[in-house]
Amino acid sequence: MNPVAAFFFACIVGCGLYINKYVLSILGFRYPTIFQGWQTLTGLIIYKLLTFASKSSFKLASIDRPAFISLLPGFLFFTTSLIASSKALAGVPIPIYVSVYNTLPATIYLLDTVLPNRPPVGPLQLGSAVTTLVTGGGLVLSQIGLDFSDSAYFWLVVGVVCSAAYCLHTRIADARYASWDRLYYNSIFSVIVLAPASFYLEEAFEALNFHHDRQELFLAGCIASAMLGAAANLYSVRLKQDEYFGPVQHLAFGVTAILSPLMFTTNLPTWQWCLVVINVVAAIPIPSHVSKDEDEANFPGIIQEF
Repeated sequence: MNPVAAFFFACIVGCGLYINKYVLSILGFRYPTIFQGWQTLTGLIIYKLLTFASKSSFKLASIDRPAFISLLPGFLFFTTSLIASSKALAGVPIPIYVSVYNTLPATIYLLDTVLPNRPPVGPLQLGSAVTTLVTGGGLVLSQIGLDFSDSAYFWLVVGVVCSAAYCLHTRIADARYASWDRLYYNSIFSVIVLAPASFYLEEAFEALNFHHDRQELFLAGCIASAMLGAAANLYSVRLKQDEYFGPVQHLAFGVTAILSPLMFTTNLPTWQWCLVVINVVAAIPIPSHVSKDEDEANFPGIIQEF
């Protein structure tokens, strides 16, 4: 992988996570259907502009009824994971958030090891996956109580489960649709679902009354988070084809988690910090949980240049 591309991707991922945390926690904008609806809408507009700017490079496979039925579970898992992740990040410190989400690639890797046509299993990756899963699970189990279902940790678990379900579903969904196609149609579905959901849950009306003393920072944060989210998605479509994408992504999230106390107040006991450090270090060798596209030639040309 190109070191410049890897560094740029790491910066996008880290800055995006920090800005999302700032808007959700520090500024207190806890309306996930509005926040994620805005992000997916902005991303969709960017993707649509790219298809207009270069139709030959950003080709989209048309969707029909059988394809929609095949992709529908993935749409639901994708949208639910967005909402759950937003609710979790608003109430969970970034080191815990990253550590628990590291159980996602660890779980997918361990599941792949039991498949009949499994890829070669390396002892380092296997040990790292087990360590990551145990430490991440321990951080969640330590928070289970009578009010767990109302806590941010509950939504963190929901986000991980839905993300895992989405990753597994992409392997059995209609093979005509590559990552770029799924990204585009996921965004359309999320916008269509989250818009009425925001009114049904009355978050749209509550958000209209949201005014912060640092309103300019709030607006700048919302714009930056949406732009960085779209950029991270576009970069991931291309970089995930590289065998080192998993380690680069996990290293980027690990560094972001370790440095997060410099940006946000993080009151974690020593034993939790120990689990976090072990978790993020162990996660680095684990391969990416995102499936590669079989036909790399179909990738958008501009992304290919990245």
